[in-house]
Amino acid sequence: MRLGRIAFAALLVCAVAGAGYWLLADTIVKYVPSAGQRPLRVSFWGPFEEFRMWKQMLANFRRDHPELPVKMEYFPSRYDQKIGQLLVADDAPDVILYQDEPFPNIIERDVSRGIEPKFANLTAIAAAHGETLDRQTLLETFWTTSVDYFGRWEGRGAARSWQQYGMPIWGGCNLFYYNKECFRLCGIRVATGKGRTGLARSADGAGWVVDDEKWTLDEFVEVCKLLTADRDGDGRSDQFGLSLGSAVYWLPIHYACGADILNEAKTHTTFMGPAVEKSLALWQDMMYRYHATPRAAELGQMNEGVGFFTGRVAMFCSGPWGMPFLNEVGMEYDVLHVPRNAATGRRATRITWDCVAIAAGSHRKRDAWTLIRHLTNLESMKVIADVQRSIPARKEAKDYFMQVNPKVSVRKFVETAGSYARIQPVTKHWAIMARAWGNAMGELRRDDPAGRLTPKEAIGYFYMERKLTKVLPPIDERQAERYREIYRKRLGGAAQKEAPKR
Repeated sequence: MRLGRIAFAALLVCAVAGAGYWLLADTIVKYVPSAGQRPLRVSFWGPFEEFRMWKQMLANFRRDHPELPVKMEYFPSRYDQKIGQLLVADDAPDVILYQDEPFPNIIERDVSRGIEPKFANLTAIAAAHGETLDRQTLLETFWTTSVDYFGRWEGRGAARSWQQYGMPIWGGCNLFYYNKECFRLCGIRVATGKGRTGLARSADGAGWVVDDEKWTLDEFVEVCKLLTADRDGDGRSDQFGLSLGSAVYWLPIHYACGADILNEAKTHTTFMGPAVEKSLALWQDMMYRYHATPRAAELGQMNEGVGFFTGRVAMFCSGPWGMPFLNEVGMEYDVLHVPRNAATGRRATRITWDCVAIAAGSHRKRDAWTLIRHLTNLESMKVIADVQRSIPARKEAKDYFMQVNPKVSVRKFVETAGSYARIQPVTKHWAIMARAWGNAMGELRRDDPAGRLTPKEAIGYFYMERKLTKVLPPIDERQAERYREIYRKRLGGAAQKEAPKR
């Protein structure tokens, strides 16, 4: 009898243990196994070209580290949201591809609110494994702007030091793509470094010569107007000088106007004053005054790339990620430097970078660091260069990037990255600012003229966003209030407390 009870108890324990393992298997697999029992997880997004690129880089990694199996987690859409959810659930991949705009929020630390960075400190991980990840070495190896995006100074006094939370892997700056056939049909040729001005009559007087090393904003606008044409004689333009994307792709022109979005410390908005008004007016004029930019109905169902490929659009602003599609379809195109400010002679453009980081909750930090070192070595940079979607983050890989596509002035992306490219106005409040900024720009381009805002009204609309002004107050509150009052008058004097919802 006693033996029967013991046997029954043993069976009961086994049954409970079995049920418990069945219920908690995923948790046990996640936290209990040794390093070699679970694949290292790496997440990324991007089009098919980048998927193939990742497959090649990870195949090379498996060749060098057969003891470290890797599982790819490809999220082609809503990537930031999905990674954010996985980080909150403590189920994030070990190695994560991440972009610059949301990065400051991910590494935010606020002890009073119990907020800790969701990405691991790579400087500390490297040090724990006998490696040094000092800022000077990073700056010598990678493009300066890429290093600055993904690290920060921490500590005070003698203890103050640079801490890296993401290793830059690739990026790109905005330049202007041009369709060579559109230029030819309009009698325009490019001769960089040959002319005295940015736009001049050709020697025979039959056409125009563009020098993008010298051209100013006014000359750029003239080129856009020259490229706008009615090819079939029906009284409507069927070729347009320029296609405009989102607000960030207007930044080169915004800078050429002498305007900005944030102050240097990125603590206050500077979206006001004559230079900003000039930028917004030109954004509006390109469509409604010069008609050098197609309206939505005129471009139809075509996106920017197809419009450019078919000759409906002669120029558009983008980064190197615009090249793979154009290379695939075999069209004749090239890239131009951005225009200069006529008064100062200066030019600037947006540069953006992506990084690879380690989830703070990863239990495989050492192995994850081994993978990151591989993804940012020269061999991987050559794989990135071959795809032509991005500038490899290591400066020594620039020659490989420039040699892949000899028909196009790819060197201009590299020249720009090392000279006049500027970090875009990224803060931990990027999402709030970008929404207000994009909405204000959108109000300038409404099809209905009765609902279309003027530049001053659009600035007032921007500063009606209370969520924005709470975290990024205007550099001059009195001036911002004058713009708000202009917008309120547009509404018939209604004392709006915040901008209308779009």
